[in-house]
Amino acid sequence: MTDNEEFAPDDHALERTPEDLAEEFQKSLAELNWSAVALADRMASLGDYRPYKTILRGINRALEGQVKVSGELLALTRQMVRFKRRLQRTYGPTVWTQLGDGSHTTKIEDFTITLVPQSKGRWLVNLVHETGYSPAWPRWQESLDEAKNVAFFTLDNAQNWLLEHHEQ
Repeated sequence: MTDNEEFAPDDHALERTPEDLAEEFQKSLAELNWSAVALADRMASLGDYRPYKTILRGINRALEGQVKVSGELLALTRQMVRFKRRLQRTYGPTVWTQLGDGSHTTKIEDFTITLVPQSKGRWLVNLVHETGYSPAWPRWQESLDEAKNVAFFTLDNAQNWLLEHHEQ
């Protein structure tokens, strides 16, 4: 199924039940392999101005079916699924070098990305630009594959930050 087929505008969107919307929302989060906290982190990083607790509470209430999933929340998760797929097409074939300490590293554009193993099989994602700029480190990831996915999201955020600050 293509993005166009999967996310085609629904002529019957007004007829969709809260349960249908919740299921679609949950499927999007599952494809992203994101928890409610990961989505709240992303929303905050994209500029959601509400207190973090409010963002997280809204997500959890939607996941639990206590409230209808908002159109904005559904649109954001759909967009993030598309974005993840695009990042995978672009960076998925990246060659990673395993270092002696178990870390995996690569260089993409002007960034060195290092994935550092932590306790309990988790991974720390670290990016450093050749200028020395390093974006905030995301939360530890539960697997190497998830660490790579998060590294690609973090890379895109860091590239945007550099472009915005270069223009100023």
